[in-house]
Amino acid sequence: MANRKKQKIKRYIKRRAKEFDKDRTNTAWRNIFVKSGVIK
Repeated sequence: MANRKKQKIKRYIKRRAKEFDKDRTNTAWRNIFVKSGVIK
């Protein structure tokens, strides 16, 4: 039982990390575009 829980938590953390990463790259790209004046 405890093992299953650990697996679930690990998976959850991984998924969260992936989402977070995606978000950060999106923000970074947006900043680059804004700085270069593509998006105002």
